[in-house]
Amino acid sequence: MSPATSAVSAQREPELLGQTVVVIGGSAGIGLETARRARAEGASVILTGRNPERLKQAALDVDAQRTAAFDANDPTSLQSFFQDLPTPIDHVMVTAGTSHYGPPLEMPPEEARRGLTEHLLMTLSSESTQSPATKESLFGWE
Repeated sequence: MSPATSAVSAQREPELLGQTVVVIGGSAGIGLETARRARAEGASVILTGRNPERLKQAALDVDAQRTAAFDANDPTSLQSFFQDLPTPIDHVMVTAGTSHYGPPLEMPPEEARRGLTEHLLMTLSSESTQSPATKESLFGWE
């Protein structure tokens, strides 16, 4: 990278300035790193997670606007969370859920099914429970 390139990069406008990002599963791992990146790009961040202590630490780490501790696999809790959001939401990232590692064809059928569907179903559930505070559909649907 040349000095001219780095000077231009340093002067660019943050990509998420003035936007609000919700990270479902934002207290650790990929979710927490996503929250860090969103904050670095100027976004306000709302974190959710199951573990209240870990969520509290993550919120301090990224200066989260708000947190909510609940199990995102519980549709009622997920719906309540979205209904109670006071501000418009620009982006929702779903990283919650259990990881299932290994080749799906080598897993017991139930574990493979759960691994392949858990995040998709949580994302679809998030989509269907969003409040009017969410500016756009997760999938760009109207």
